[in-house]
Amino acid sequence: MRIRLEYTPRSPRDGVPFTEERLGRTGTDFEMDTAEIALALVDLWDIGWPGGPVGGTLGAELSTERGVSHTSRKREIIEAVIAPTVDRCRDAGVQVFHCTHRRFLERYPQWVASTTEAERRPPDADASAPASDDRQAANGDRWPPTEWVAAWREQHRHAVWRMRDWGETQSQEVYPRIDIPAPVKPRGTDLLAFDAAQFHRLLSERRIRALFYMGFESTECLQFSACGMAQMQPLGYLCVAVRDATTTYEVAETYGELWRSRAAIIDIEARWGYSVESSALTRAIG
Repeated sequence: MRIRLEYTPRSPRDGVPFTEERLGRTGTDFEMDTAEIALALVDLWDIGWPGGPVGGTLGAELSTERGVSHTSRKREIIEAVIAPTVDRCRDAGVQVFHCTHRRFLERYPQWVASTTEAERRPPDADASAPASDDRQAANGDRWPPTEWVAAWREQHRHAVWRMRDWGETQSQEVYPRIDIPAPVKPRGTDLLAFDAAQFHRLLSERRIRALFYMGFESTECLQFSACGMAQMQPLGYLCVAVRDATTTYEVAETYGELWRSRAAIIDIEARWGYSVESSALTRAIG
């Protein structure tokens, strides 16, 4: 397949004035085998869908992650862009990976084919706990002071995320019931990925080199989750964000033009690789 992968330059281009207004998106042509590419579907969840998880004390609106407009936009992207693109790519022989938390994946029949016996063992909670700084604690010179750090962090968590009431309630009532929406559920030979080491193993075994990312959020999990670009690009994988197959949550200042979602793609192009429209991907695979 031949495909033009796009990026937004951060450096001068010959014959073009070096000003911010001229730093427009351009592209580079690539040629690759469809057997060497894969789709990485990140955190496609059914929050806000009919039959999706609704907290018993929260109700439908407060069970959404970042508000009803955000949920509606993600559902529209899944139905209008991601689902048909996945179907086209799957039919063309492109490997599809569903990348999310293991507790959402273990229920699917592809779980066994996607994991080794060791990978299926429950994770050791103690192994992931950060080590304490024994030296500072022993010397009594921890800085900034522990109580002050804990106080401002708790204040921030409550101010931004309302973790003392809404955030904790949502974690208890909504998140355990999350599933993958019907149009994009794992099918056939799809594979399931829940962390970078397991994802890398599956990719290496299949000699896959390029990952086309779709899903949510473009500012967060698409980049920084366990199977996100920040984990896979340093291993050498070519990471590409499918621009119309992702978004992130907006705020009052950005909602009108979806500026956070737009800026996220520009950052991805600078940090991790390239971007492309879904139509260009489906045209390339034929």
